Amino acid sequence: MGNMTRRQAEALKRLGFHVLNGSAKPDLDNSIVVVVDDRPLAERLGALYMSREELEEFLRFAEPELRVPD
Repeated sequence: MGNMTRRQAEALKRLGFHVLNGSAKPDLDNSIVVVVDDRPLAERLGALYMSREELEEFLRFAEPELRVPD
């Protein structure tokens, strides 16, 4: 959830994440929810927070998983 680029959202989807926009309420009971670049929303939901920069670092770390095998 939160403010991220289309590229970031697509990369997260390829890694198996469900990406929601701010209008959808996540299932907080059965999920780990991370809000990107919207700390007030994360605090209201009781969710984890990640800045866009932290998301970029995570995607660089996960980049090998995003590559299409030869």
